[in-house]
Amino acid sequence: MTGHRPGDEPHLEVDPPDAARDRSEPRSLRYHDLAGSRPIPAGRVLVIGSVALLLAAVLNADGLFELATRQPVGWKRDVAATAVAPFCAVGRITHLKDVRAEIRDAADKEVHDCSDGPRSGSATFDEVAVAPTEPAEGPAITRRAPTTAAPLRMWLGGDSMTIELAQSVEEAVAARPEVELATHPQVSSGLTRPDFFDWPAYFRDEVLPTRPEAVVVMFGANDSQGMDIDGAPYQPSSPEWQAEYRRRVGVVMDQLRGDGRLVLWVGQPRMRDTGFDQRMATLDRIYAQEAEDRPWVRFLDSRAILSPDGEGYQATADGVSLRQGDGIHLDRAGADLLAEAVLDAVEAEVMATSPP
Repeated sequence: MTGHRPGDEPHLEVDPPDAARDRSEPRSLRYHDLAGSRPIPAGRVLVIGSVALLLAAVLNADGLFELATRQPVGWKRDVAATAVAPFCAVGRITHLKDVRAEIRDAADKEVHDCSDGPRSGSATFDEVAVAPTEPAEGPAITRRAPTTAAPLRMWLGGDSMTIELAQSVEEAVAARPEVELATHPQVSSGLTRPDFFDWPAYFRDEVLPTRPEAVVVMFGANDSQGMDIDGAPYQPSSPEWQAEYRRRVGVVMDQLRGDGRLVLWVGQPRMRDTGFDQRMATLDRIYAQEAEDRPWVRFLDSRAILSPDGEGYQATADGVSLRQGDGIHLDRAGADLLAEAVLDAVEAEVMATSPP
């Protein structure tokens, strides 16, 4: 700025144009010179994206195959498994899918190799099938008077119908140190889809080693679906399905037998949907009939317990909700009713009068 006289307008010196061009811009204001660059053709972008998706499918071939085979047994499941087969084949040849397997193995998670094909639904029950034995001398169910020092070892589990039941039983025995309770409700499980959750293996590895004196199970709500029998799909209305389901029920009842143990098999209650209720009634008849041939098994019919006012489905009793809004699962009041019946049955069969 040059000198000026008082009263004059301030005069700002302006850098010459060449000086402005020489001044460096802040980094954030720099612009890239796009002159001469060419946009990537849309076709090339599409090809790159497709290759990336195919590579991801090959890397995750085992996971995609597992998702496909978890679908309900039928043509949709077959189509999904067939669609994944090429990715599995490429992954096996290139060993790319081994990357996922190693990661899951390091995380101690189960790996289902798609190269092995769909897991057989009946094979797992064959593995634990117990050969018939001569009836042991003495009572099939041992009674004793449990104490705080030697509590009754009781286990309860099954499908999602046992979630609220387990909570109610846990609360009922919370103040009873003579009962030691373990539970394991497993959502979406049952005896038709051991490829999702293998109950015979769970009983073998997790339950029987604890030597429970009373085992309470409840299955069926997820079992009215197609079943893979030796590689062929069958639906619940077919004689083949019912014969295989009856066999699986018998295998589990035999597997749980031992050392005077009580097996209390809880049947399914009435269902709001008529068709579903009829299918559950079919399963209840199978449970009851298989229990009749095994003196260590007792079948607990929950229909009368959870429909106290009559034969039909009952959502409430005395203004209290017994069932959840889906017309299937138990509400807490219904679970409390069933828990009371379960504990009464266990006490009647296993627990003797108090020790002197």
